[in-house]
Amino acid sequence: MTPRRRRSSLALAAVAALLVTGCGASEPEPVRDPYPVDGSLPVVDTSGMRLPTPFEELEVVDPGWDITPQYADGVYLAAGEHDGVLEFTAVDVHGDVLWAAQRPASCTGFVVTTDAHGRTLAILGDLQTTADALAATTATAYDLTTGEQVWGPVEVPGPYQGPGLVFAAPPEGFMGETGPRVALDPTTGDVAADESSPERIRIIGEYHGIVLLTHEDALIARDTADDHELWRVPLAEHGWTAASISASLRPAPGDGLALIATSETTGALLDLDQGSIVSSTARDAAVDPTTGTLVTLDDTGLHGYDTDDRPLWSLPVAAETTIAAIGGVFLYLREDGAIRVHNVLTGDVAQAYEPDGQGPIIVPTHITINGAALLLQERRHLVATIAESPLNESSPTSSPAGMGALGSHSRLEIPQGV
Repeated sequence: MTPRRRRSSLALAAVAALLVTGCGASEPEPVRDPYPVDGSLPVVDTSGMRLPTPFEELEVVDPGWDITPQYADGVYLAAGEHDGVLEFTAVDVHGDVLWAAQRPASCTGFVVTTDAHGRTLAILGDLQTTADALAATTATAYDLTTGEQVWGPVEVPGPYQGPGLVFAAPPEGFMGETGPRVALDPTTGDVAADESSPERIRIIGEYHGIVLLTHEDALIARDTADDHELWRVPLAEHGWTAASISASLRPAPGDGLALIATSETTGALLDLDQGSIVSSTARDAAVDPTTGTLVTLDDTGLHGYDTDDRPLWSLPVAAETTIAAIGGVFLYLREDGAIRVHNVLTGDVAQAYEPDGQGPIIVPTHITINGAALLLQERRHLVATIAESPLNESSPTSSPAGMGALGSHSRLEIPQGV
């Protein structure tokens, strides 16, 4: 393990978006420019649900999203289909809809990112008529909080691919490889890297102004603004090949970190700022925004590290285990049709649900530092909101106290598909 440099500005969670195969042209005309939304989101009756105890007293709202939301700087962004168009809504942690914008129903590609000035942006894909094409795929950036247009629309070679601002033409058939990928600079929308260039690079992903790529025998990070090389890692040092490296399908672990797949069965966790390999075996990872504790998952089990990357604990888990969410000193795991919760500081099994509760178990998929959360109920993406209070903006929602062993209630069965 090597030390991770911590950024103090934004604690961004995962910032990838949904992979799509294209945008249809024969759909209702959407209202593309962001507009205000009147009224409040519907409040969800949670009396028949088993919520984690940190969220039992919070108001839960349903934004009507059909695709997995992305989060940054106190705002969730996602979309739901209404009247034949896709309506994106930006919802803050208090449950207020900040703005909305529409796209054709098949254009679900979007991503939340950060520009060089620290401003969080929402980039929405689209299919538009341009001076050069009747149906060109484009990308436009908006201020995530205000909806103000920042740049674009800029033409891209095809739909969103990710992670980050990566686009490519779809396969010619139903299956197959995409066309050459391009990565954009989040600050300007300019092309920062292009696989069709004579340099013959291979783009792995774009991470908040850093484009990760392979070139010849090295893994390289470049600044998207000026193409300056930040660092490089010789592939042979780790037994990797350029063809075997790809972006992980798991959510981004935290700000300044990236998961990559190094083969069909192995992965690695990178510190993008320092160019160091935090873990050469991680296939999943997450950072608790409350304590800064890093948790990695590999073939040997779960491992917890403090903010200086010193080991805190390790424990074995089943092979099919995945990280569902982390926050408020709780680590939520999915394991063979069940949910299990641990204390991130000690690794001990913790009680996050009332042992005698009734109803379907609701599992968080993202938790903010101030206690709001994204909850998954079957296919519904719900938001557990917090009141507009200075205490909520600056204080963690939980403390390690009182989170001891759970005994016979340590593993809760959850319905299939939840």
